Amino acid sequence: MLVMVEDRPDLFEIYQSTHPAIQEATVRRRPVFASFVMADPGELTFIGLYTRQEAGRIAEVDITKDTAFREMLSRVEGDRADLSAIVQRLVGRTRFELIPLDALAPLSKRLVVADPGGRNYVRLAESTPLPIVEIKRRASVVPPMPPWDNLTITKGELAALPRDWALRLSEWRGIYLITDEADGARYVGAAYGKENLLGRWRTHVAGDTGATAELRKRRTGGFRFSILELLAPMATIEEVTVREQSWIRRLDTRQFGLNA
Repeated sequence: MLVMVEDRPDLFEIYQSTHPAIQEATVRRRPVFASFVMADPGELTFIGLYTRQEAGRIAEVDITKDTAFREMLSRVEGDRADLSAIVQRLVGRTRFELIPLDALAPLSKRLVVADPGGRNYVRLAESTPLPIVEIKRRASVVPPMPPWDNLTITKGELAALPRDWALRLSEWRGIYLITDEADGARYVGAAYGKENLLGRWRTHVAGDTGATAELRKRRTGGFRFSILELLAPMATIEEVTVREQSWIRRLDTRQFGLNA
């Protein structure tokens, strides 16, 4: 969700455009609403103020022919979710066209308030205290990328990386480790081609099974990636390969791992 808010605000506005019956009735009665997301436990980050116009009831064809709507559902519900059942749940709801307001726009992704709690995500301003926690200098709902030697990324996280994270990984050459969370088996690899670490990792999880002889025997859903050694962007293929072989020998992943 946070990556969608950060990098695809168009999809986030689609996400906000429809609500269950109780919340829909509240949105219909109120001409202006403030949008927040939970970036940290117990805190809400302000996204913006909106007014809205009713755009009619949702029909099944409105979703099936709307690629952006389907992409939003896939991001929110997951690639393996039964989207047909979700679509049926949405049919008949009112769809609202959201119109961003300029008021408080400089505070977007910077204003953080305390979460008032409660199960209803649509709350009335006059009865909802929102004490300010902070006003951040950096306008973002996505946390900064951790240091490379403290970074671990699962297949699911790789599919929804923040843009800044993806850019940095595409610039880095290095030696990486894949751990299959199903049994702890490990594979050492090297990244030096197109998009470097990012491109290599995405290749590994492009299908339901892995991309090398041993990894093709395994489902990719349990793959977790980390970096063993970061190399200069201009490191040659020979230099990267030498370091890869060193790690394979030291971790003994040919005899006790997944390197062939």
